[in-house]
Amino acid sequence: MDKINRRDDIVAKKVIREIEDIQRYIAGMTSENFNMDDKTQKAVVMSLINIGELSKAFSEEFVTFNSQISWKHIQATRNVAAYRYEAIDFQLVWKTINDDLPVLQNILNNSITPQE
Repeated sequence: MDKINRRDDIVAKKVIREIEDIQRYIAGMTSENFNMDDKTQKAVVMSLINIGELSKAFSEEFVTFNSQISWKHIQATRNVAAYRYEAIDFQLVWKTINDDLPVLQNILNNSITPQE
């Protein structure tokens, strides 16, 4: 495994851990529960910020190969969460964590180089 693939694998695993954290935070919740639970909202947003920050660490080759991922959207979400928290639409966050993050998780799981 070359250095770039190894770095991308490490970053992908970190992003997957953040997604798994979010899934754990919201386990058993409805959107209504989530909308009323500011501690869970803040925990989820922190993980989204981490995902956005980590997404910048992927190699250009990895980003190009996985062009079906909206990298700019992930990074824009991070910027809103970090700098304009009051502008966050938590209904959109709920949709993102239920619709988009499982797709991202699947793509990243499939991109990790198998250990020999």
